[in-house]
Amino acid sequence: ANRALYEADLVLFVGSHTGSQVTTEWTIPAKGMRIIQIDIDPIEIGRSYPVEVGLQGDAKATLRRLIDASEAGNGRAEWVARAQRLVQEWRDQIEPRLTSDAVPIIPDRLCAELTAVLDEESILVVDTGHAGIWTAGMIDFNNPGQMILRCAGSLGWGLPASIGAQLARPDKKVVCFTGDGGIWYHIGEIETAVRCGAPVTIVVNNNSGYIQDKGGDDISYAKVPGTDSADLWQFNDTNFAKLAENMGALGIRVEQPGDIRIAIEEAMASGRTALVDVATDPADGNPPERWNPPG
Repeated sequence: ANRALYEADLVLFVGSHTGSQVTTEWTIPAKGMRIIQIDIDPIEIGRSYPVEVGLQGDAKATLRRLIDASEAGNGRAEWVARAQRLVQEWRDQIEPRLTSDAVPIIPDRLCAELTAVLDEESILVVDTGHAGIWTAGMIDFNNPGQMILRCAGSLGWGLPASIGAQLARPDKKVVCFTGDGGIWYHIGEIETAVRCGAPVTIVVNNNSGYIQDKGGDDISYAKVPGTDSADLWQFNDTNFAKLAENMGALGIRVEQPGDIRIAIEEAMASGRTALVDVATDPADGNPPERWNPPG
């Protein structure tokens, strides 16, 4: 996506705050790119990038009016083919990791199994941090009507939000994707879900630590005598499936990649609050590096 956006001749921002994460530290789109920005908040329009056209309004309503006012173009076959090549290059690059049988499990394989399980009857609620990065890059939505609620709060938001989503939409199968760092924030809400009869499925990427913090902590403490940066990011090994069972939920522990899909399907079909604790590799827990512009 970064490569396609960098090569485009026009960018349309829709409801985007154009912050550092979504723009790769404001390097994508490239300087001088023609930009149209739609936002209901006028403060956001042009806040990070000069815009050629700014449109204040509700995203859906404004896009509908743009579509109605647009005329057919001269075809975009060449650009579509280029974008498709970029997508295929990405898929070829990540395929070995999506199908990896490595033990401990790597998160790429977990994401691939989630892609296979989720359908138009499910809602995926994704926690903040690495959980949001993994799902954005590694989970595909292949069915019409699939829904995702992603990173709408600080770390730990995913579990209580998924309970709310399940109670609001009892006709859907809600799946929460979080890490062990995220689940620790509000783990007591599993009991709330059980008590309230919310049959949410919680999938935990359990790598025994705040892996997102590890790199920075290692650098910060590398030259401090008598310190160990692992004290800041590493957790004790925990079986979250057993903790969930003690609170009345269905708990399933997964340590082999071939068991992931079966476990998630069992949890979703159980009609109960369920937690699938997937033991993943803390030494291979970082999402793929994003593409950065040359220079």
